Amino acid sequence: MNLETLIRQAKPNYIHADSEKVTSEILERLMDFSNKPRRKISVRAALVPAVIVAMLFSALTVNAATGGKLFGAILINKENRHIANEPNYASMQAVPTGTAISPNKKPSLNSDIINKDQLQTLNAGSVTNIALKENKKYYEIPELLLTNNADLVIFTKTEKSGWHLDKGEKLSIRFTLDLKTSKYSDPAGEWMEIGFIKNGELITSFAKKEKEFSYTITADEIGEYYFYAENMSAGKIIISSGIIK
Repeated sequence: MNLETLIRQAKPNYIHADSEKVTSEILERLMDFSNKPRRKISVRAALVPAVIVAMLFSALTVNAATGGKLFGAILINKENRHIANEPNYASMQAVPTGTAISPNKKPSLNSDIINKDQLQTLNAGSVTNIALKENKKYYEIPELLLTNNADLVIFTKTEKSGWHLDKGEKLSIRFTLDLKTSKYSDPAGEWMEIGFIKNGELITSFAKKEKEFSYTITADEIGEYYFYAENMSAGKIIISSGIIK
């Protein structure tokens, strides 16, 4: 059985990822691991699907600069900037060949913006609100790190408020990715899903691989609107800057 087959069988069903990127990152992590001294164990026993998935998809080591946050979207500052250039992997543990592996459970999501009934049906790993700074005629999207695949960020005015639109009014979002800071970023762009939330209902607009994303909605009814973005790549995504207006 080849490596990619193991990945497909073992990864949680809520994970979205570029298969080629997943494979290359896992191989790099396995090479790092194989070069480190340790007690003699069976290579075949060590490299089972559970270990592979743990290396790539588990959260980062707790870091004081992030306030102990292990996953989701976080604001980048001088203290935690180094996290953006770290790989997504955890400590390895030998598992005997033939050991039954329980599938990862879908995480429980929390949001005060998305309707509760819809929230638990989403294929997201986390949901985080990020408040934007008002700057005259638009709102600024800060430098932001989506730490893992399936992290979903909701852009807000304040901690929870959105944009009130009357029928026919427009709202636009535009942001650029930082593809230079991390050696794990794809220079050609990263996969993201973009959409909006209307009166509590999350509506997906599109998913594609780009260096820069832009989208405009026209309100089909009066209500409170938000934009959201979800990490659909195999690793971290850095949003360098953007605006909503």
